[in-house]
Amino acid sequence: MRYSLKIQRDAIREAIRARFAMVIPILRGMLYSTNRAMIEALGGYDKITLEQFARVYQENPGDYGICFEYAVHQSIRRRDPAIHPLLSGVLEEFCGIVGGAESILFGVEKTGEFHLRETAGDLLTDESRVLVGRRGQPVKLKRRLNDLVAAFRSERHREKLPYSIRGLWKADLFVGSPGPDQWVGTSLKTNRADLEPYRGLRLGLYPEERPGHGPRRDEATNLVLCPLPYSGDFMQLFGASFWIVKHLVAANAKPPSRIALVYEDDQAVARWLSDRRGFPVLGVIDALLPIQQPGLFDETEDEASPPSKDGEETVAAAPIPLKTS
Repeated sequence: MRYSLKIQRDAIREAIRARFAMVIPILRGMLYSTNRAMIEALGGYDKITLEQFARVYQENPGDYGICFEYAVHQSIRRRDPAIHPLLSGVLEEFCGIVGGAESILFGVEKTGEFHLRETAGDLLTDESRVLVGRRGQPVKLKRRLNDLVAAFRSERHREKLPYSIRGLWKADLFVGSPGPDQWVGTSLKTNRADLEPYRGLRLGLYPEERPGHGPRRDEATNLVLCPLPYSGDFMQLFGASFWIVKHLVAANAKPPSRIALVYEDDQAVARWLSDRRGFPVLGVIDALLPIQQPGLFDETEDEASPPSKDGEETVAAAPIPLKTS
């Protein structure tokens, strides 16, 4: 699986063109997470039209959350001033891990038949330990990676994991520090209420619900709950663009109603897309490139390609907010 990573480099200055920029990774990600057999029946990725795609697309539960997970991962690795100091402090105060936060992206929710595993081998050593906040010898993480992937894919493998980390396959990230070579299993959710305690998980991350809520230890679940600062402008843009595409799909690529999209900027983008519903989706995406807001994003990978037939590669769009300090 490869990411088409969008990093915000400029302020949002032109509302419609900014939405065009954000629609590109959303539309591409939705296309490549759609059941491949349906795509092939309609002529393949190069030929399926926007209208045909709208009729066969079924949302996967992870389509929105995957973007949040990767945004947090990249914000930690890029030392984002809104995220990195916060998590570094949480690791030191609640987990006894010093040296500054790093992140390993282990996995994401399943999207159809695809599965992501990025282990960041340059960070893991044979002595990397995963701390679970309970007594006992910490497990060596690198040795257990293949077991965690097997547990992710198969329920029968989950009982074979050591009791102390039996739920660690549910981790989205491993956050820790390469200095002491200590890490904690971390769960990310876009809603705090969705965080669930599993053996092996130690840190729960979610967007803050109200300003002023700081990190705290939940003794009942053994999770350290850490609300993350919410980058309103950027995430609002992502949300608005996501709903534009969703409502367009729900309307079978015809212009959504005023009830669905009440703002003129959203309607304008939806109309532009709907007017091209008879053209291939990838062609529509290509047509968006020269009219998106210039300089809004840097792209860290080549333009994304369709998943291979054995399901080993797909695409996720990951928005990274503009630094504010």
